[in-house]
Amino acid sequence: MTQAILAAHSYSTRAVEVLIEAFRTFRQYRLNRKVIKETEKELGRLTDYELADIGISRGEIYYVARSNENLRGWV
Repeated sequence: MTQAILAAHSYSTRAVEVLIEAFRTFRQYRLNRKVIKETEKELGRLTDYELADIGISRGEIYYVARSNENLRGWV
């Protein structure tokens, strides 16, 4: 009986841990998306001359905002 109770407690604890980890992963995904969107918006506000000065064309904004971690959140 005690062993069954301990096993049930272990399963429920693991289920809670999985839910918490899923929530953290979703939250981190949302934060990353927010930073990417802000970077896209800021790069979109730059003129073509300013973009060329940093080596980006207007057509590359989408790609750069998602792939360049050094640029994300700083523009």
